[in-house]
Amino acid sequence: MSARSPLAPLVGVASGLLRRALLGRVPRLFDAAYYGERNPGVARSGLDPFLHYVWFGARAGRNPNADFDSAFYHRQSGRTRLDPLRHYLREGAARGLDPSPAFSTSLYLARYPDLVAAGVNPLQHFLHHGRAEGREAAPSPIEPDRLRALDGVGGDHVLTLPEDAGGRFCLTLERDRPIDPRAGFAPRVCLQLCVDGLEYDALLDAFRVFEAGGQDHLRLDIDTGHGPHPPMPTQLLAFERCFLSRSPDGRSWALRYAELKAWDLRPKCPGVAVVFPGGGFSVRRLATGEAWPEA
Repeated sequence: MSARSPLAPLVGVASGLLRRALLGRVPRLFDAAYYGERNPGVARSGLDPFLHYVWFGARAGRNPNADFDSAFYHRQSGRTRLDPLRHYLREGAARGLDPSPAFSTSLYLARYPDLVAAGVNPLQHFLHHGRAEGREAAPSPIEPDRLRALDGVGGDHVLTLPEDAGGRFCLTLERDRPIDPRAGFAPRVCLQLCVDGLEYDALLDAFRVFEAGGQDHLRLDIDTGHGPHPPMPTQLLAFERCFLSRSPDGRSWALRYAELKAWDLRPKCPGVAVVFPGGGFSVRRLATGEAWPEA
């Protein structure tokens, strides 16, 4: 892990003043410690965490706390002028939008009408008061079938690609990937892909060819800038019993897994399309203007 920048204190003061001037106070729903742990580059730089979330993190699907799923929320709200967290606080809760698969805004308010009269944000109340008071939260009824594979999977173990329209990424299958000693264990890691029909079939064919062949690795490059792509995930790869490591910038994930279940999310009732045995897998998200890595 690289050391904290010597300019971090100065950056922290300057970006904090800028955040206060442009955004005002940090919402109570924003967990700076959580955000810093999952975005170590931000912590090392000293940049104000909430300013980073608003300007960069929300667009990349980063979560502002352990109970708010930015990508899940964005699929409900669509494109907005605000980041998902502030949109939920200002407009989304009143419209009945849900902050995560584990929390239903409408059902929480229906169960506790005193909160409606008080005009408080339901998720904020639950996290800061309701949970300690023994109040119960119900899971979101939105996308129930689509999310079965995500049950019990933390937001930091779910990746949705592409993050932005026209995004590019590389998926690599590896025969005998060694376990990184720095990797952490995860019961399940999920990769959601917004791919078209040809890319969907190409990925499954790549897994089948790799399983039957003798090559050490097989890479698939996907550029969603060529033609229209679905705005919602069409394919979900659920890697079971994994050892997961990430690059410092968060753009690359590497896995050693015991089993892979490939879900087809296109039908009205999504389900597992095929199951593959364990192996190694890595994904790399390319930045704007970045060249494809050498094969």
